[in-house]
Amino acid sequence: MEFITESLRADWQTFLSFSPRLIYALAVLVIFFLGAGIISKLVGRIMLRSKRMHGQERYVRRLVMWTIRLLGVLFALSVMGLKGLAASMLATGGVVAIVLGFAFREIGENLLAGIFLNFSRPFEVGDLIKSGGLTGTVRAIDVRSVHIRTFDACDVFVPSAQIFREELYNYTRDGLRRPSFCIGVAYHDEPEVVVSLLQDTIRQVEDVLPEPQAFVLIKQFADSWIVYEVFFWIDINTSRRDLVGVTNDVMIQCWRVLRDAGMTFSTDVTSALEVKSVAPLIVQKAGTDQ
Repeated sequence: MEFITESLRADWQTFLSFSPRLIYALAVLVIFFLGAGIISKLVGRIMLRSKRMHGQERYVRRLVMWTIRLLGVLFALSVMGLKGLAASMLATGGVVAIVLGFAFREIGENLLAGIFLNFSRPFEVGDLIKSGGLTGTVRAIDVRSVHIRTFDACDVFVPSAQIFREELYNYTRDGLRRPSFCIGVAYHDEPEVVVSLLQDTIRQVEDVLPEPQAFVLIKQFADSWIVYEVFFWIDINTSRRDLVGVTNDVMIQCWRVLRDAGMTFSTDVTSALEVKSVAPLIVQKAGTDQ
């Protein structure tokens, strides 16, 4: 019994001698944890002032918070005299990270690519992009994937690594779009007149930008037609109609002006033929009046 009492008394003395370090370590943890929350909120507010940084504000705020908290744990262990444990935690964490990196290589690639995409920001939510043959509107940008809504109303979650590796086309970064279409006009219609009519018509359509100027290119001398390609510019950020509406209006106006000018034309520039009706052929039997 005396042995147990002496052991408890010795442990209590050890605890009392160690308690100041424990109190200091707890105080350090509290300070670091509270400071992590305050600093992360401050960083988030600073990032929200920039529209470009809105997308990664949540991610950066969490990264800052957990980094400061991890530093607080390591510092608290050092205050308690457990520097070896702190060093071993760092070493173990590095080894675990390497092992997990090899085991989940694709996940790691997507996470790293997502981090780079969040900071480089080649596109924003609402942009129309094309990557790897997939075209659609960006609905969300996460660390691991990008949510894209295609024109056929399909929600596609593309891995960040795929977008990061392949060529990326952003059609709406500055709001300017340049639609185009081809039309075939017969050879007996003067090319100068066709080009002039089309250019004047395009520039009068609402929402077509005066600068850069619309233009018409003589693209090809086909078998039955001269192929003209029409180019014009719109700003989807200021236009009251969408791209499809403006393009349809331009094509309708071009069709109308060519029709009113009595020209022979077709958009099927590969196989379109002009079919004209001929007078009926009357066959009479010899020796009769009919």
